[in-house]
Amino acid sequence: MSKKFSVITAVICAFVFAAVAIAEDAQPAATAAPAIAAPAATPATTPAKPPVKTSVTLGDVVSVDATANQIVVKTEGKGQNITFDVTAKTNIRKAGKEAALSEIAAGDNVIVAFKKKDDKRTATSNRVRNPKVSMPASTPVPAAPSTPAAPVGQ
Repeated sequence: MSKKFSVITAVICAFVFAAVAIAEDAQPAATAAPAIAAPAATPATTPAKPPVKTSVTLGDVVSVDATANQIVVKTEGKGQNITFDVTAKTNIRKAGKEAALSEIAAGDNVIVAFKKKDDKRTATSNRVRNPKVSMPASTPVPAAPSTPAAPVGQ
């Protein structure tokens, strides 16, 4: 009898599970989870401006104006004179140490990191590089004699 009871219980459970599954499929859509409302239209806004990127140039200092907080650098390569504004936030280094704008002189070879906004370039970093090392003038090597030398002792 216990075997019959187990079989009947299993059949009843199967019917219950099937009925529940059918009932879930037959539910009207109104009882389903509410749909997320579309966001309200926002007024037109100006697009965000892209961040200002930092660029780097190498060159020789043409002039320094500590009063106007500007430095003019003749770039390596194209040889253009470019004016950079220097602010209190500009990191200036010379000989590996922090320096003031007034310590930079015409002729110093520099690396300038800057941000360009519109047509204005603001230096974020200015490093005076080691002076260029010039190679000494080569000494001409004497030409080898055109005739072989006579053997010694003959």
